[in-house]
Formats: sequence, structure tokens, C-alpha cells
Amino acid sequence: MKFKVHQYTWMVLLLLLPLSSCNKRHTKDEIEAAMKHYDHLIQKMDADSIALQFTPNGDLGDRAHGRTWIKRFLSTFTNTKVLSQNSVTNSIVLNGDSALQKGTYTRGVIIFPQDTTTIKGDYTARWLWQKQTGWLLRSIDTMPKN
Repeated sequence: MKFKVHQYTWMVLLLLLPLSSCNKRHTKDEIEAAMKHYDHLIQKMDADSIALQFTPNGDLGDRAHGRTWIKRFLSTFTNTKVLSQNSVTNSIVLNGDSALQKGTYTRGVIIFPQDTTTIKGDYTARWLWQKQTGWLLRSIDTMPKN
């Protein structure tokens, strides 16, 4: 009798396992919040924190692959100060634990010693949900329009 109870317990657990591993239902607001956080980090030009917003094998356009190289690439902008960073979403497509976001961005920068400019363009961001850390960028591509 104990074997049958034990056997039934395992059967019930196996049947419930797929239900417990179902993906969380994500919202577009989560993606918007993740992008606003990314905008904030860009304005601060915090290379460490920006790199951590990417998956370990994330891509910053075709300029840098992986967190280490993203950090190194961003650290080269020693003569640049970001005055403002703003993004506007045009579309978000959610697919389970991934999202594709497209929009426009505007960035005000000072390139020392005294050159101030505004960069505008389009962006495409691919996000992946990580259970421990939340939404991380798999890649982001920007296309300046200046």
C-alpha cells in the first residue's frame, strides 16, 4: 500500500510540474520600466551598471559583445557627458519571456571641451526575462538620424 501512495504522489507531482513552471504573464509596462531604467543609467554613464543591464552574452549593437566588452567600450567615452537621455516606445511585442521593443531616442551630450550636441534616432531592443534579475537586454541597436 505504501508503494501505491508513493507512486501516486509522484504522478501528481509530475502532473503539477508543468503548471508550476508556466511563464509569468508579462506586461508592456514592465518593458517600459526597464527601458526607463536603462535611460537613467545612460544619463549617468555608469558603465558597470549599464553592462549589467545586458544578458552575459548581450550585444550593444555591433560594437560590443558580452558584459565585459560592453563595459570596456562604454569606458572609452571619457570626454563625453550625457546631459539627457529619453526614449519613446513605438511598439512592444511580448512573446513569453522575451520582448521586442522599437522606438526613438534623444540624447543630449557634451563632448569636451565645449561641444554640445543632440543625437536623435531609432532603436530596437530585444529583452529577455531572467527569473533572478528581471528584464535584461539581449541586444540593443541604435540608428542615429543626425
